[in-house]
Amino acid sequence: MKNLWKEVIAKLSPETSTFKALIYLAFSKESCKPADISSGTGISPGTIRPALRSLLKMGFLIQEADGSYKSKIPFTEIVSSIFQSKD
Repeated sequence: MKNLWKEVIAKLSPETSTFKALIYLAFSKESCKPADISSGTGISPGTIRPALRSLLKMGFLIQEADGSYKSKIPFTEIVSSIFQSKD
């Protein structure tokens, strides 16, 4: 499996709403609707929707038939990269 997390780090700044939406979804146990992501992150719905479209185009999300979103990047990939030895 391709390491999408490295691709995320290369493409997105951690300060952006796009990055924050992806992290929220990566740690979510189920698919989330845009309103839930907005509420959970504190980012306005008008900012979340374009962020989700960008993440879809980049291939980091899946959009479900009901309009909810799910991250293709499991939280375990994110956590393991944090604790990975740099030596």
